[in-house]
Amino acid sequence: MVNSNYVPEWYMSPFRHIQYTLARNQLHMDLLFDDMEEADQFLSIDGAAAQVDYYQKGTYAVVQLGDTSERDLIEVYGLLLHESVHVWQRIRKLMGEREPSSEFEAY
Repeated sequence: MVNSNYVPEWYMSPFRHIQYTLARNQLHMDLLFDDMEEADQFLSIDGAAAQVDYYQKGTYAVVQLGDTSERDLIEVYGLLLHESVHVWQRIRKLMGEREPSSEFEAY
């Protein structure tokens, strides 16, 4: 279901407040933070199927998605959507936006 050859890359949010990526395992976490000496344990929250952690004063976000082999594709989409909302909430906070317009939220 999910490409086993995936290699994480950093992406920049549209307003350039956060760099974000997806990690699928501990190796990805180690690779992402190779030069930062700040890598955490992959899926450090007990029982979590997915989570997001922030680094460098919240300017880097790592969405972590565990094993999806037993999940339907819609479940995987739901997990990714849930974690992406957390990233969006962090971006809003960094921008000082407490109540953005619906058009602004669409970004």
